[in-house]
Amino acid sequence: AVVHPEGYAVVTAARLLPGALSALVTAVSGAAYPPDPDVTAGLAARLSSATLHGVRIMPAGRLGDGWLVVREEAAVEPPVQATAMAVWDRRFQLHGAGELPEGTTIGALGDDAAGFRRQSPLPSVVLRTLPALRVGKSVAAVPHLRYAGTITIPMVTVTFAPPRPVDGPAFVPASGYWTVSTGPAV
Repeated sequence: AVVHPEGYAVVTAARLLPGALSALVTAVSGAAYPPDPDVTAGLAARLSSATLHGVRIMPAGRLGDGWLVVREEAAVEPPVQATAMAVWDRRFQLHGAGELPEGTTIGALGDDAAGFRRQSPLPSVVLRTLPALRVGKSVAAVPHLRYAGTITIPMVTVTFAPPRPVDGPAFVPASGYWTVSTGPAV
């Protein structure tokens, strides 16, 4: 499996160990606890399309052979105020949110994803769950797509930082404009 900084994973194996699938689902969902072990064991034995613990498992489609493990759009949390160290959907953390315009929020790209289909190879199911910064109803930035709208906002970093990462130490770049990374902030 490959976990991407946009908060999804692609599994190329026909089956996984139950613990591996549980770790992927827990990280992608942002949940504090893993899904039911009995359900996970049955699904891991033979991967198939399913919804589990706020996550969709489906064929990877244009991302290649295998399975896409992505946050279920209906399960994402509502937008939150965009402040330094704000956490949205228990998975993404905002850093360096200095002087953002009043009322700036971070939440799912949602229906605005349609406007980014030509700019990204990501499937719609991933685009719709990406974190977007909005001022009012206008999309100001989509950091994972390196998109900055016409509303001026300061440099920010948005990291995929689920409370239970799949495995390994965190990696957060030292600096950069619209930098994304995986793992919790250090």
